[in-house]
Amino acid sequence: MNDFKHIIWDWNGTLWDDTWLCTEINNHMLQRRKLPEIDIGVYRDKLCFPVDQYYCQLGFDYGQDPYNRLAEEFIEEYERRRFECALHAGARELIARLHGQGIPQAVLSAYQQDALLQATDYFELTRFFDDIVGLNDIYAAGKVENGLKYMSGLDLVPDEVLFIGDTIHDFEVAEAMGVKSVLVANGHNSRSRLEACGVPVFSSLFGVGAFIKG
Repeated sequence: MNDFKHIIWDWNGTLWDDTWLCTEINNHMLQRRKLPEIDIGVYRDKLCFPVDQYYCQLGFDYGQDPYNRLAEEFIEEYERRRFECALHAGARELIARLHGQGIPQAVLSAYQQDALLQATDYFELTRFFDDIVGLNDIYAAGKVENGLKYMSGLDLVPDEVLFIGDTIHDFEVAEAMGVKSVLVANGHNSRSRLEACGVPVFSSLFGVGAFIKG
């Protein structure tokens, strides 16, 4: 096994297969304003953090629709429909295997804290994680700050920690924390964008499992 003594997971897109739902909700928002719709490829090519920059790329006019209103519109449908989404293939098995090997695991997410805990409970994963860290609002900002705070509480060399995510922002969070990272290309960003980060990129969690085991 690679010498990782702590695993940090992103949640949305990395463990939870919700990219299709986010694309669908964005299209509902675009339809209401008679703006061009997108497909999942465009979504993966454009999604960025902070998310307000992403909405600008889709053509939303903040003079007509302030970002906070758009975020609330998105989250209302997302929360109503989120459990239509399943875990990515292999997620449960990999988390359980690492837990069985005694490797501490945490979730670090831009998802709102209470909703994040509801989701890990729903999928019966909470018991596998030593820590579950989300945000205190719905606007998906502050993940770097939470990551730095979390890392400061670990008595580990940064190279012993692996962050697993699915976006460029996850790579940026890992870089800010000083930890190693790998990315999965079946979430919220395209493979070409992830490969530009210069870290290992896998098509699925099965590849991540082989990497950790290797």
